[in-house]
Amino acid sequence: MNHFKKLLPLSIRKKALIHILLRGFSLGWCPICEKRTLFYKEGEWLRDQFRCIRCYSIPRWRALVFVLENHFPKWRELCIHESSPGGAASAKLAKECTNYIPTHYFPNVPPGQVKDGFRCEDLEKQTFSNESFDLIITQDVLEHLFTPSKALTEIERTLKPGGAHVFTVPWYYWKDTEVRAVRKTDTIQYLKKPDYHGNPIDPEGSLVVTEWGRDLCDFIYKHSGMTTTAVRIFDRRQGIEAEFIEVFISRKAGAL
Repeated sequence: MNHFKKLLPLSIRKKALIHILLRGFSLGWCPICEKRTLFYKEGEWLRDQFRCIRCYSIPRWRALVFVLENHFPKWRELCIHESSPGGAASAKLAKECTNYIPTHYFPNVPPGQVKDGFRCEDLEKQTFSNESFDLIITQDVLEHLFTPSKALTEIERTLKPGGAHVFTVPWYYWKDTEVRAVRKTDTIQYLKKPDYHGNPIDPEGSLVVTEWGRDLCDFIYKHSGMTTTAVRIFDRRQGIEAEFIEVFISRKAGAL
């Protein structure tokens, strides 16, 4: 607690102290900060509310970095494309990976051009050349795509042989995949009550289109030919404790 004043802005610091007093804290080591830290709960939804006091990271970001360190230990030397980056894990990638390309989709910007430091790319129709990347990373993106089959085909196309798509997505593994909305020309047809998640470039958020279920890995294989492994981590010491905490690795055939 001695470094508390140095770690967070005043407004967040005050809120953090209240949360710590109400819910307590746990000591550990953050895979993003790579330092001893304390984790505290902003609420009961740990996936997005179990914060590191140093970098303000949440469990799913820490889980992603944990997987990179353990399955791709040379990730800092690889060529990485991250679609729709945001948060402490993305900041770590941008800082430590020399060949890191972040992209967002801006509806009014021509594909391939740069806006605010981000290249404009539609994940379902990219302008990158074939076999451009060693790793492609998406964090909670696939549930928001209207045509995920096209995005997976594009991801496979732009990966080098032996490359991998490392991603997170809320996974309802105990049930079938459920489509909540579909796009009809210029309109959206809602099949379920609209639900929105946070969006780093749009305060209105991103519509949840699909709740991925038990057939997720089969869907990926059908549309990309990539085989997928789900890595589930529970490590309280590293602040990786939550529901929907899986990190997926889809690998393209071949060898780097």
